[in-house]
Amino acid sequence: MKTQYKLALLALGLATVTSCAKHDPLADKMEIGQPVPTCFWSVGSSACKAGEDFTFKGKYYTDDNHTPSHSEVWYLVKRDESASATVKLAGKSLSYNKSVNSTDTVRENQMVVSFPHSEDYWNGYEYEVNGSVPTSVTLSPVDWKNVSDWDQEKYEMYFPAGFADEFKAEVIEYLTKDSTYYNGLRTVYINYNFTNEQFAAVNSKYNLQFPTDIKIDPSDPQSAATDKSDRWYETTEADVNKIIGWYYKDVDGNGNTVIYEVAKDAVTVNEDGFTATYNGKNCFPVYDSAPWVFCRYDDDAGAIIRAVRASYIPAFKELLAIISFPEWIYDSSENQYTVVFTREYSLDAQFRVYDTVGNVGKASDIRNIKLN
Repeated sequence: MKTQYKLALLALGLATVTSCAKHDPLADKMEIGQPVPTCFWSVGSSACKAGEDFTFKGKYYTDDNHTPSHSEVWYLVKRDESASATVKLAGKSLSYNKSVNSTDTVRENQMVVSFPHSEDYWNGYEYEVNGSVPTSVTLSPVDWKNVSDWDQEKYEMYFPAGFADEFKAEVIEYLTKDSTYYNGLRTVYINYNFTNEQFAAVNSKYNLQFPTDIKIDPSDPQSAATDKSDRWYETTEADVNKIIGWYYKDVDGNGNTVIYEVAKDAVTVNEDGFTATYNGKNCFPVYDSAPWVFCRYDDDAGAIIRAVRASYIPAFKELLAIISFPEWIYDSSENQYTVVFTREYSLDAQFRVYDTVGNVGKASDIRNIKLN
């Protein structure tokens, strides 16, 4: 096998790119078909603890006109990172998770270890070297999750700049864009410790009617939540005694459906008590509810529906913006913050063999080693 390396076979190997490559910046000036060492290898494991060595078995041979000089193992270092956070303040009413992932080459391909050639490596068919390759302990994986005490320094170290701001903006948009997350908005209103002064501020700014006398008892952490739960209410069953107004639907000049509310005493109520007319328009009940809730019977749905009134949305956005990123993601049932950050490193390693005149053969099989 040692003397059976033929130039014709090498030329075929170069044409199909199946084994070796020429390591020479002047290769384009050299005669096509010049032989280089043939090499291939295997590794003991595809995983290695950072700071320890991984083992390998390399095999190689040359033609009779060339002499091996040494072999090398090269590798580049890749880093995979994943960072995510999940809303918990809205309870089960809003399932929202934001995650980002990245893969980078943090160290370009370079020689890590070299093994001098020895005739003792000859096994009767080819040269065979058994060796090990070092790795750095600095490439140990990072895993930050199940955080019981918030660490702003670690957060800034691991998460990309702007993540928290984007997270908050997206959550606020979800909670206020339409009635889809009505329950999520209600849960945040109840669970978060907004102050009466904050409610008073948005009332004054937007001419609204949020309660500003929420009962906040320092000895009872649930006092405010219980009170606010009672303040956010709606009518759930048809009751003529809870009709506070009427509304009708119409279509504007752009073909959009528009809702118009009508005062209770401005309509003609039909005998059933649950329908009315106003200027020839069919009207349906608006039911008693919190001032910011539009609770009404919808003829298309055939049921009582509710949504946050549009006039209150800017105020809710302002209130929600008060909530910090850690407060959004704190899971009170588990007493931890729902952030997850992972960083893992891996190596793309290659075996190379050089001869005494500078030709180099590269094993075509790149071995990926995951560091743990």
